[in-house]
Amino acid sequence: MTRLIHQVLMYDNEKDILDTVVPFVQEGLSAGEAVLTVGTTPNLSCLRQALGTDSDAVEFADSASWYIQPTRTIANYSSFIAENATARIRVVAEPGWETGTAAEISEWTRYESIINQAFADISASVLCLYDRRTTDPGLLDGALRTHPRLMEGACSRCNDAYLDPAVVQAGVDRDPLPSPPPGAVRLPIDDMDLSPLRSFIGGHARHHGMSRPRINDLLVAATEVATNAIRHGRSPISCQMWRDDGDLIVEVTDAGHWQPDPVPGFVPPDPASLSGFGLWGVRMLCALVQLRTGPDGTTVRLHVPCR
Repeated sequence: MTRLIHQVLMYDNEKDILDTVVPFVQEGLSAGEAVLTVGTTPNLSCLRQALGTDSDAVEFADSASWYIQPTRTIANYSSFIAENATARIRVVAEPGWETGTAAEISEWTRYESIINQAFADISASVLCLYDRRTTDPGLLDGALRTHPRLMEGACSRCNDAYLDPAVVQAGVDRDPLPSPPPGAVRLPIDDMDLSPLRSFIGGHARHHGMSRPRINDLLVAATEVATNAIRHGRSPISCQMWRDDGDLIVEVTDAGHWQPDPVPGFVPPDPASLSGFGLWGVRMLCALVQLRTGPDGTTVRLHVPCR
């Protein structure tokens, strides 16, 4: 049985979308597949109209709520796959990304690459849509490097620009993190009692106007990261905090070096497993998690919006 087919369409107008997506969806419906379309509100409306009564058999989702951050997006797709475990899957996915910070572009590129690993054994056809007119060139370049196939009209062909996921992810992890600003506040971590750390983080989060539920999420995530540093890292261990635009950043560093899994914390762990929930839970609670490890030590940087 054919496994994952992950392809991309870069479109220039509404006609490009309909000429490709409508037959793609109808082919799936005719084959009895479970069809999901995730997209922007205007494009979903056009697609519903073009499909007519066939749209009743399609599940629709708005990209604004589906693509909040990579780990949650993978969890969304995992849930859809689990709900349709007996059927082949067909997905039209328009992330709706048009721009972002360099870190966000890198992480969403990593996400598209992870799809090729996380769902490699899933029987599915996935067509990702990118608006060539408005999307940041960095995102378009990332899309070309992470989709094994290109769609041009109704034709699909091999993508010569595609890179192995390990290469893409190594490239993301080689990007150095910018240094903390001079105004960053710092707390050494030298004890398994993390009460001082939680007071330190909670106090600064409140100072920056963060809501109580979001502070709770940040404390859970930071405690997990600090606990891992104590158990698996090496001294000295410390935490730094600072504000960057609208985000509060919490960084935990230690002198240890470890080899993370190929997709560390991005894929929901097996519910029957007793491990693997830590970093996945951290990613679910934060807008962005950046991890760098090497001979000089390990850094985990958590980004959480203040408001």
